[in-house]
Amino acid sequence: MMGILLTCCIIIYGLIMNFLPRNYQTELEGQFAIGFEKLVQSLGSNGIEDSTKLLYEFSMKNNAIVTIKNSEGVEIFAVKIGDREEKKDNVKTFSLSAEFEYMQERFMISATATFLTVMQTYNILLKLIPVIMTIMILIAGLGAYIFSIYFSKPLIKICSVAKRMTKLDMTWKCDTSREDEIGILAISLNEMSEKLNDALKNLKEANEQLQLEIKNERKLEQQRGDFFMSVSHELKTPITIIKGELEGMIYNIGEYKNRDEYLRHALKSVESMEKLVKEILLVVRIGGDYFNKAFTNLNISEMLKKVCYMVQEIAEDKNIEFNMDIESEFYWDGDERLLKKVFSNIIGNAIMYSPQGEKVHVALKEKKLSVENTGVQIRDEELERIFEPFYRIDKSRNRNTGGSGLGLYIVKTILEHHKIPFLMKNTRDSVCFQMLFQRDCSYKDET
Repeated sequence: MMGILLTCCIIIYGLIMNFLPRNYQTELEGQFAIGFEKLVQSLGSNGIEDSTKLLYEFSMKNNAIVTIKNSEGVEIFAVKIGDREEKKDNVKTFSLSAEFEYMQERFMISATATFLTVMQTYNILLKLIPVIMTIMILIAGLGAYIFSIYFSKPLIKICSVAKRMTKLDMTWKCDTSREDEIGILAISLNEMSEKLNDALKNLKEANEQLQLEIKNERKLEQQRGDFFMSVSHELKTPITIIKGELEGMIYNIGEYKNRDEYLRHALKSVESMEKLVKEILLVVRIGGDYFNKAFTNLNISEMLKKVCYMVQEIAEDKNIEFNMDIESEFYWDGDERLLKKVFSNIIGNAIMYSPQGEKVHVALKEKKLSVENTGVQIRDEELERIFEPFYRIDKSRNRNTGGSGLGLYIVKTILEHHKIPFLMKNTRDSVCFQMLFQRDCSYKDET
């Protein structure tokens, strides 16, 4: 930058040295011509003697040699002030001549000016070159320094921020205090940085969401595979039993000769399988992506009371104290058929797995449903698996005492589709199931 400024200064000074003397000489020639014209007019009007003073003044002012000749060419008057300087300095001259007539006699006047001041000006400019060069160097250095501070450094900072942006580092910002083009560039770069940062955040969030969806899809695929493996295992045993009984009856083997008795036993097994298949089909339908849930505004309070009245007789048969504390007129949007299935499964299980003489308490308060049955506890490792398909707490895995193993899995599937949080926990001397009628939230146990 300093070299460019210094070159510009040298070019400007060279142009001054070239054109200043020329323009000055042209100006002097113009003044000389005007003065000469006035002098000729004065001589024609007043004559040589009356114009002597004017001749000397003209000669001194223009550093000129003036001569006047008569019609015969004889020199009759001369002023030679600039003669000596002309011979000494060998400067440029400028000559004019004209004729004038005075008292019917013709004369010839000639004037030659020596432009000594032009040469002196040029010589002064030459002598000032070292001084001017020093000043030029200082000015160029100062200009380069100011330029670097005002233009170069801001641009370097902007370039640094741009390089960081290429590395996806959007934490740096340009200084936007300036109002010139550099300031506009800084503002534009900051705006682009913000937009890129927002785009990267959105892309990252979308990628995280995609990864989560992929993870969930893989989990669902694994669950489907595990479910159908469990289904195959659950159906294998009753099918094998029925097949053995039928073969025994066909071939009249041993006790199977009593066909009426074993046909009734086979029918009971088939009915059990039918119930299991219906529950399997229900699970498959609920778990499907296109299952149509008929959501309506339901009176949850009345639904719970109806389910409680249905199972109250079973509780009485087991001498179980059955209590209800249900707030009235609580409404919630959901599928009536599915939520009724949830209520009947949970309350029915509480009665089924409670020993005789214990208590079952059903409460609905402040959007929270609690079903608690006393006299039982579930081990922690079993609590973690209790909502898995075909998992039974009963050690014998007997369907007559442990159910199909799909009841709580159906509850879990229905509540997840309704986005209702739930949990099963042990209290001091009981097991408590809780669900919160509040969508899209995580359940927090407050007890």
